[in-house]
Amino acid sequence: MTRQLYTLLLRLHPRAFRDRFGEEMLAIYDQSAQKLSLLGDGLVSLFRQRTLRGSEPALSRTATADGVPLFYSASPEVPRAVAFLPGTLVTFVAFGLICFTMGHRWRQMSLIVGSHHPSPSHLLGAHTDAQPVADLPAEIKVTPYPFHPPVSPYFQLILVLAALDADQDNVISAAEMESAPAALWKLDKDHDGKLSAEECGRMEASFDAVMRVRLRHTFMRIHPVLAALDANHDGEISADEIRNAAIALRTLDANGDGKLEERELRPDPAVLMASSIMLTLDRDGDGRISQAERNGPTAARIRDVLDRADQDGKGFIVEEDLVIAIRRSLGVGK
Repeated sequence: MTRQLYTLLLRLHPRAFRDRFGEEMLAIYDQSAQKLSLLGDGLVSLFRQRTLRGSEPALSRTATADGVPLFYSASPEVPRAVAFLPGTLVTFVAFGLICFTMGHRWRQMSLIVGSHHPSPSHLLGAHTDAQPVADLPAEIKVTPYPFHPPVSPYFQLILVLAALDADQDNVISAAEMESAPAALWKLDKDHDGKLSAEECGRMEASFDAVMRVRLRHTFMRIHPVLAALDANHDGEISADEIRNAAIALRTLDANGDGKLEERELRPDPAVLMASSIMLTLDRDGDGRISQAERNGPTAARIRDVLDRADQDGKGFIVEEDLVIAIRRSLGVGK
């Protein structure tokens, strides 16, 4: 059946082309395994011969290779000028109809397109004098967009902030600070009357027992909201500290606007880096990095920072030295 279709395509070609190449094309079709591909080529060839070929090109038959006849076109194909006429006429007619329609507003139909689910948009606001209607001639079905921003990843990391931020707007308001004790009690999952570091935030669990103790105290110390609530800095928030949570939170209000925004709650980057270095290099947990602890491969990667932190040459480095050196490197302080 496919051979019959291919033969029909050859018969539809111009007679001059068919007489010269029809026999060879049919022979190639019989010897080829790509029947469907040659059918597509035959359709393209038919279109080109009937519509695009302006005059009979100089075609020459080549010698056969391995018994397979070949044929090529030796001259470029140039569309006839008359082939552009239909497209030109359609373009002018379509353009004229559009201009006519735009110039006769009395023929336009009033159509209100909208949605019954208002949502904020990232586009510029559009203003209209149209009055709200009960039924829209054309309604767009949309999913209502939440009217509050996505919860900050930092608020997701620090579970205390997630509990305090009741309306999830990434801001601890004055009312939320006053309600802090009730919100914090909900984090006491083991009901022991206090909040551990794990109950206050998401912590890495793949450490040994000794490192986990150090990590708990560091975690509670470097995050401002946890450090403020943990008044005695023992690594946990006791019942008394929970009851005094509102007072402790107000100490973080640096600009005095009665609320705590994320920039007032995030830890100091220099303190974060310094505490991470201390946890990594201070292997004996004595609170300082000795000369021996500075000889490992990890310390070699931050040799410049360690050298700047030990400018007084006392032979060991504490976290305060690292914070000063890092701030100088970042250009944010002395």
